[in-house]
Amino acid sequence: MHAGGGMHASGGSGGTDTGPLEPEIPEEPFSKAAFLRQIADCTVARYRDFEVRAIALDEAAKANVAAPSEATARAAQEAWLAANASWQVAEIFRFGPAARSADLDPGAQELRDQIYAWRFGGRCPVETALADKMYAGSGFATSLINYRGLGAAEYLLFYSGSDNQCPEYSAINSKGTWAALGADEIALRKREYAATAIAEVLKNAQKLLRAWETDGGNFRQKLTQTGSGSVYPSEQVALNAVWNGIFYVEKEVKDYKLGIPLGVNECASGVCPEALESRFANVSTANIRLNYAGFRRLFQGCGANYTGLGFDDWLDAIGASDLRGRMLTALDGAQRAIDALDPPLETAITQNTDKVWAVYAALKQITELLKSEFASVIDLEIPASAGTDND
Repeated sequence: MHAGGGMHASGGSGGTDTGPLEPEIPEEPFSKAAFLRQIADCTVARYRDFEVRAIALDEAAKANVAAPSEATARAAQEAWLAANASWQVAEIFRFGPAARSADLDPGAQELRDQIYAWRFGGRCPVETALADKMYAGSGFATSLINYRGLGAAEYLLFYSGSDNQCPEYSAINSKGTWAALGADEIALRKREYAATAIAEVLKNAQKLLRAWETDGGNFRQKLTQTGSGSVYPSEQVALNAVWNGIFYVEKEVKDYKLGIPLGVNECASGVCPEALESRFANVSTANIRLNYAGFRRLFQGCGANYTGLGFDDWLDAIGASDLRGRMLTALDGAQRAIDALDPPLETAITQNTDKVWAVYAALKQITELLKSEFASVIDLEIPASAGTDND
């Protein structure tokens, strides 16, 4: 079992972790109940950390509208980088209120996609909403998620061009709507739109945190006190929901963030750098490092330096220490490959493709173990969205 850890601060947009709001993790023997309590505490801490960053981002975006300058524009970008870094760790905590209904999590409230709907969207929907001033309408908060969230804000804050990526036959081009705006009006609308989208991110971040807090929706109790009164009938079912969340490292990180740009799937031209996650802020590599930090927090322990109870301690508790050792060896190998991913992915995908393949292969080794021996030994269900071992 890992030793206990205290409060700590670390981070930045390119670090391996972020946030001063770490929970106190007690040193205690493994039990499913204790593990769930630590997961709940870590989840609340991550969401509190993101709320702090989202508040700062909201203030910076509003300042960039009120009195725009190079300084306010840069401050808004820096605040986005900090908020994004915090959220990229929290991405793995996609269970309970953050989960989608399609995840078959009985606690799902779809709140992750309201904050960061990556893989939904692209430039054209946002540019259409900009041209039509959809962001200024009363229905914006309930509009399609590809118009909103941290992803839309990234484009609006970081892309300074006055062109659009919609086809010529789209209304904003065929009717001359976009061309009539001019560069200054486009820049103004980007600032306004970004502030509106970010305000919605903050509202949904606070809604997500409130869903967990004891004086709010108290989802913490639902996760930690399973059975009657909970959405989870047993500790095993609750842990299965958490387990589904860590498969983000397979589907989103391995298959989407790496596999598509590498041409493994959905790309017919060798490599597809245009499929990278963060093409405007250029933090695709940092995002993967932070996603992996979130994964290790759930797998090994969510305290400082991965202290506390994790799925690996569960293996020890049932006498599967050999598998635990092989899992941790694979985790360390993936960490080395991710740390070696330099220059950034936006460059490495074409100039150092072997380093990108090394990360893909290392993550594949982990996920194959997760889906085979690991799932069998601790009797957890493989998510329907998980790929086969041959992907």
